[in-house]
Amino acid sequence: MKNSLTFLFVLFLTAGTIFLISDKNKNNKLVQHYTPENYRLAGLEGPGAIPNDWMARQRSYPHGIIKQESYLEAMKESGKLIAKANELTGEWIQSGPTNIGGRITDIEMSPSNSSVVYVAAASGGIYKSVDEGASWSNVFTDVPVISVGDIAIDPNDENVLYAGTGEANASSFSFLGMGLYKSTNAGNSWSHIGLEESGYIGRIVVDHSNSQNVLTAACGTLFSPNETRGVYKSTDGGATWQRKLFLTDSTAAVDLIQHPQDANTWYATMWERMRGLNYRRSFGPTSGVYKSTDGGDNWFELTSGLPTGVNVGRIGIAIAESNPDVLYTFYDLTNYEVEVYKTTNGGDNWNQTSDWALSGMNSNFGWYFGQVRVSPQNENIVYVMGVYNYRTTNGGTSWQSNGDEMHVDHHAMCFDRITGKIYEGNDGGLYASLNGGSSWNKINTLPLTQYYAISMDYQNPERIYGGTQDNSTIRTLTGNLDDFEVILGGDGFYTLVDHTDPNTIYAEYQWGELHRSTNGGTWFDYIAGDMGSDRRNWSSPLAMHPENPSILYFGTYRIWKTTNKGNSWTAVSGDLTKGDDGSTFHTLSTIDISNVNPQIVIAGSDDGKVHISPDGGGDWFDITAGLPDRWITRVMTDEFDENTIYVTCSGFRWDERTPHVLKSTNLGTDWTDITSNLPDMPVNCIAQDPQFQGRLFVGTDTGIFYSLDDGAFWLNMNNGMPNVPVTGLEVHQPSRTLLAGTYGVSSFKFDLNQIIPVELTSFNVSVSGGDILLEWQTATETNNYGFEIERKAAGERFSKLAFVGGKGTSSETAKYSFRDQTSLPGIQYDYRLKQIDFDGNFSYSETKSIEAVPTDFALEQNYPNPFNPETKIRFSIPDAGNVSLVVYNITGEKVTSLANGRLDGGSYEFTFNGKNLASGIYISSLSFNGKIKTRKMMLQK
Repeated sequence: MKNSLTFLFVLFLTAGTIFLISDKNKNNKLVQHYTPENYRLAGLEGPGAIPNDWMARQRSYPHGIIKQESYLEAMKESGKLIAKANELTGEWIQSGPTNIGGRITDIEMSPSNSSVVYVAAASGGIYKSVDEGASWSNVFTDVPVISVGDIAIDPNDENVLYAGTGEANASSFSFLGMGLYKSTNAGNSWSHIGLEESGYIGRIVVDHSNSQNVLTAACGTLFSPNETRGVYKSTDGGATWQRKLFLTDSTAAVDLIQHPQDANTWYATMWERMRGLNYRRSFGPTSGVYKSTDGGDNWFELTSGLPTGVNVGRIGIAIAESNPDVLYTFYDLTNYEVEVYKTTNGGDNWNQTSDWALSGMNSNFGWYFGQVRVSPQNENIVYVMGVYNYRTTNGGTSWQSNGDEMHVDHHAMCFDRITGKIYEGNDGGLYASLNGGSSWNKINTLPLTQYYAISMDYQNPERIYGGTQDNSTIRTLTGNLDDFEVILGGDGFYTLVDHTDPNTIYAEYQWGELHRSTNGGTWFDYIAGDMGSDRRNWSSPLAMHPENPSILYFGTYRIWKTTNKGNSWTAVSGDLTKGDDGSTFHTLSTIDISNVNPQIVIAGSDDGKVHISPDGGGDWFDITAGLPDRWITRVMTDEFDENTIYVTCSGFRWDERTPHVLKSTNLGTDWTDITSNLPDMPVNCIAQDPQFQGRLFVGTDTGIFYSLDDGAFWLNMNNGMPNVPVTGLEVHQPSRTLLAGTYGVSSFKFDLNQIIPVELTSFNVSVSGGDILLEWQTATETNNYGFEIERKAAGERFSKLAFVGGKGTSSETAKYSFRDQTSLPGIQYDYRLKQIDFDGNFSYSETKSIEAVPTDFALEQNYPNPFNPETKIRFSIPDAGNVSLVVYNITGEKVTSLANGRLDGGSYEFTFNGKNLASGIYISSLSFNGKIKTRKMMLQK
């Protein structure tokens, strides 16, 4: 090959000057690096930020790209915590569905045993069956990333498997991979073998003549250019890799095949593509077909009869085993057309087949497809996979739609060379055909569903509801894994069941198209007409009043409220986002209502804004200050304290570590980052245990983490669940069930009783001689563990106060006591016990609260502050005396007297109402036996 010659020229367009850099690559081909603006002006960039870019937008906002090094670092952090996921005594149990399905990216079979099948999922790992699909086990679970682009079986040793992480389909959000993994024991365990920065893997092929030779098609990153892409080759079974074909830093190698007889002959397809916040480019002049005749060391482009230029998109390729001179290529082109080309001389010349029937089969998103397969027995039977599946039985002379009974969006196909059975994978799961594809049967045993949101019927927690990617709104009425049914079409999102009447169900599909059923889901009526002209999120948030189910809140770019179950809606807020920029974003993404005080409503947006209403939607206050500029995935009110709220964020680190879980104890006046030791990665959802204060659960892109101390420290709880993205969490308190919806392996349930609290027969706190005395007794002897005493004051986090070693007694019980001599008088403290055994496992007791005895009078800061219109003012006095509590304005004028007279020693609380006062600074003044203390407070309307 000749050395590359580089030159630069400038292309002037009427809309401005666009730089078009061209060079000759290592294969001596002219390469053009088009800027996104260039493609936009040329009309070649494909659609902009299309609706189902929703998950990508979450993770890339506000920069428009994902920083790969930050992503990889977060995945590694997650892996370390996952390795320690042994703190729980129980594990997650699969709760389905298995009969709905989800996106499959590849299928492989044992070459010698028809019973052994492997299925790769877009975001769910690798499932293995040893009984022809009757049952499955996920064999790709102990790795940080389980998004799989391709799998390969060594044709000379079927116990050797390769897995390429990162789905290559460039879908709504294809989770970035971490390179290649290898198993030498049929999937029982895996080791990482490199190409960590390759982003997405399109294909892996093991040389049939020498198992040490392995070639892979690496796509590279999607949201930014990088050079770890192209065709790579290993000559030592994956231990080391060398790049053999590279075009540009935005050109992927996406498909790869080997000649079935001549081991030196290989074919690869290259695909120029790039994405950003507001554009998608899936075409370019570097897209093309390449061939190697020396085992993949050197490559040259095949052009005779094939399309070239800026209109060429993704290309798939297949070779006929029965006649290897025959190959087929499947092209996606800019005019939303597809073309299939055939060669009968090993690629020297190509001719277009009679493929007019394939017009539109990729719809307008051909980047999502690109698979072509040839029957191993017959060179003339060929399948192409797009939105629909087409087949030719005469070598391309004619094409017919095939498998119309299957779900749409097709990505994978595998032939059983022993029985002739065909497996096919699409967005709806796995199908099989015994007659060459003339008819197909669904295999309803794979839990691959990708949930966007999940919920359950309060009156019957066996009834699980959820919105899913490309598989509608679904539910089960029995709790069985295989009897889920579709109740509303489209992509499904939030679903709510009336907690007093399970026949009333609310469900939506994309763009907030909200519906209601009053007959248990048999029929749904559209109820979003009032909001129809509003800017709405792909997943529009919906929340139900915890006491009165007739009241619901719905989010567009503003909040809508109904008091009659959706018969009519009223807008109760203005724009709660950063404003309309003409895109489909800047919308509300999450809503929550306080169970403690349902007048408190919180809303978060996809552009980083959070607002709160203290009066059921009457007034709204911006509480964004102190939060990171990230997509707000969830807002949550506390189950115990009406002034405590939580926010979770998406996105990855950019220049510094990004908070992903935040807490406020004063309704958003101040925020505390409680991300603590969580990996620096998107947090998609949050839930709280309503029985144990401080026990939190979060769903992230690699599973679930929990905290027993209000976010001071997090532990992984993926026991029994793959390291899958978790998009929805819900606690059903009566049954003590935590339900999780995953984006790739359906749903799981966890019995919260498995998190065992400290077994105490008593735990009391009291005041003794000016100190606080803790006393407790265990149910059994405790010489194998000890107790850590934790304490916190209002607005603080629990921290360690002391450690008390365990002790055993002959009566098999033990009594303990501890005197807190550091407590400050007049302050209320929360105490709890943390039981720790010799293995490091721990659990918490309930929390006890008590106020230390004051030795002097004290006036506390009002709460909340700022306030509108009410606030609480607390003070304490050590003994009986004359007390006066007066509020003044900033000029010293008396506003009101809250207390005036003689009071006994103790603590008191008064409410100050500023409803009829102007915003501003006010002074609370406490006089006790002639001494005065004051505090400033702010009324903010």
